[in-house]
Amino acid sequence: MRLLGFVTDQIWPARIGFIVTYRANEVADGPRGSVINGLAAHRQTLSMILQGLGVDEVGQWLRHEHFDAADLNTAELHARTGGNPLFMSEMARLIQVGHGDRIPPSARELMSSRVARLPLPTRAALEMAAVLGRDFGYAPLAAALHTSPVSVVEALDPAVQAAVLLRDPVRQGGYRFSHVLIREAVVDAIGTARCAELHAVALTALRDTGWSVLSDLAHHAVQARIIIGDRSAAEFTSAAAEAADHTLAWEDAANWWQATLDLLAAPDNPQRQLTRMRLGHSLLRSGQVAAAREAFEQVARHAQTAGDDAVLAAAALAIGETIAEVAADSRLIWLLDAALSRSGVAADIRVKLLARRAMAAYWSPHNRDDARLRSAEAVASGRLVGDGRALGAALIARQFTLRGPDHLADRIAVGEEAHEIADRLGDDDLRFRSHQWLIPDRFQAGDIAGVRQELAAAAAIADGSRDPLRRWWVTIFDGLLAGFSGHDDLAAEFAREVGSLGRRLGQPAADVYEVAQLVPLFWREERLGELEPALNRLVPQFPGLPTLHCDLLLVLAETGRRRAALNGLRRLVANDFGAFRRDSLFLASLAILGSTAVALGDVAHARIILTALAPYATRNLIQGAPVAWGSAAWHLQRLAALVGDDHAAAAYRAVANRLHREWMAGRWGPPGAAEPTETLPAHRLSQREQLVLGLLADGRTNKDIAAALGISVHTVERHVANVFGKLGTHNRAEATAWALRHEIGQSPT
Repeated sequence: MRLLGFVTDQIWPARIGFIVTYRANEVADGPRGSVINGLAAHRQTLSMILQGLGVDEVGQWLRHEHFDAADLNTAELHARTGGNPLFMSEMARLIQVGHGDRIPPSARELMSSRVARLPLPTRAALEMAAVLGRDFGYAPLAAALHTSPVSVVEALDPAVQAAVLLRDPVRQGGYRFSHVLIREAVVDAIGTARCAELHAVALTALRDTGWSVLSDLAHHAVQARIIIGDRSAAEFTSAAAEAADHTLAWEDAANWWQATLDLLAAPDNPQRQLTRMRLGHSLLRSGQVAAAREAFEQVARHAQTAGDDAVLAAAALAIGETIAEVAADSRLIWLLDAALSRSGVAADIRVKLLARRAMAAYWSPHNRDDARLRSAEAVASGRLVGDGRALGAALIARQFTLRGPDHLADRIAVGEEAHEIADRLGDDDLRFRSHQWLIPDRFQAGDIAGVRQELAAAAAIADGSRDPLRRWWVTIFDGLLAGFSGHDDLAAEFAREVGSLGRRLGQPAADVYEVAQLVPLFWREERLGELEPALNRLVPQFPGLPTLHCDLLLVLAETGRRRAALNGLRRLVANDFGAFRRDSLFLASLAILGSTAVALGDVAHARIILTALAPYATRNLIQGAPVAWGSAAWHLQRLAALVGDDHAAAAYRAVANRLHREWMAGRWGPPGAAEPTETLPAHRLSQREQLVLGLLADGRTNKDIAAALGISVHTVERHVANVFGKLGTHNRAEATAWALRHEIGQSPT
């Protein structure tokens, strides 16, 4: 050190540099400290504090060192190593071979050597401190060591001077291990049995002095289970789970309920099923829907075997909370029927089972009437039982099963009654459910102010409960309003979030909702072709949702696949729209089919769709719950113009313009879609004439057209003459040019 001081003094101004590294705590006093201080004061000295890499820099370092970042949690690696590259390198290799819980050898040697140089009383205090955690206070440590706080502070001073511990600058009397690996090295050296004994000591001390929270006590209880016994440990973990549930820390609660379940290992333990139910509810609230359902399923299977009617009913209702309302769930239906057949089910629970069974039947094929009968029975039973929550559940089921083109006023009235009951009971679960179904109903009625009010209240409940499933629904409705108002960029962001969050929550409807919300946005931007791959995947995946097929047909029509679009349109319109049920998707599906017919110039099918949609001219169309399609009148004016009813088209156009102004709706359809379609003579052409025009525009001869359509050449010539007359063209070239301008001349596929 003296030589260093001498050389740095004498060698300047020679062009020689020195790099000097040191630990601040090791040169604080004596001759080493004076040399370092002298160097620091030298005018040519540059002093730097060398710290670990930050979290972002750790990620860059991993890529630079060619580690597979997908296998490594950057934040966790940073937390364990402090950003020290040597430790990171060793820790990353340990993680990649499945030993991420171990301490890197270099770190263990370094940390152990630093601790080994400390006095014996200090090392003893550090053992108990390491068991208490990386952060600890002198008072609980003193209680655990059965000594005075002054003695503990004296014992810890050498560790502070050696930078093994740091004093907490904010929390009076608080300490922290300077590096997480130091604590791990101390714990690692203690041994399993001794460590359990220390955890038991810590548990007793913390419990008796009140120096800790329930989750800390539960942690020590689990680590000390071989000392205190599983049953005693389970009392602490269940208390921690209760506290976490109470503070809406759902993931923590689920972890503690799982720990409790592991401790109550005996199959005949009566607390296991109750604990598993609590685990399922915490998992559901934390967004782990699939895991929640599996927990409830296990309870249901046990209840069936044990003949426990009440638990079976509770499990069936809980499973009902995990499903997405877009498809039938045969397993749920079976469980609900099994619970309803049991005699040991309380009257209020039976009403809730009836209500859930009605909702489950709504998506079953040909069971809409059955669903409505069951919901009516549930409401009647709920009024007789006199239990507010049971009646509220029945009213929600009634509102849900009445969804469709009709009964709109009834649905709103039922939803408002459910909301009044929820307010009276202070029941946020019921209150959120009432908002959830009043939003699409008020939207259809054109009560956009009411929709925004309902959505704000629903968002407040979702935020207050920290429930990701509720947050997902709020995002769905945010996207609905953004798309309806014409804020396409924002609506697209919401749609993507609906998909990503829904997938994380295990919601089968996530992809359906995302793509469906994007369809009207991409239609306006003339980008529908981008959604074709996703729709091709979803249509067979959800055969009970023919509305997806409608979306796909619109894509085909708008991207020039006339034959495929015409064939699909023909199938869906056939038998008075026999492929559809008159459910919450029906009217929007008609509107989408109508836009397909307009894009194809298909007069015959446009007339059928016009007739079916006309009674709902002032309805604000919604595809299920997530997608807005504008007023029915907007779609009707285009259909009427196509079939040649100019008077009706003008009337519908006036209604649509008025409604969209009142509702502050954005633009609908691709550019020019809202223009009066009577300016385009195509609506005067018959379906066969449009086919002839399309083939003519593709360069086919009359003979080719006749062969393609299975008609005579003479008939083709007559159709061509009619087309010329209706379009005001004089030859094939002019007709072809007109067809290409209006996207009729693309080859059918």
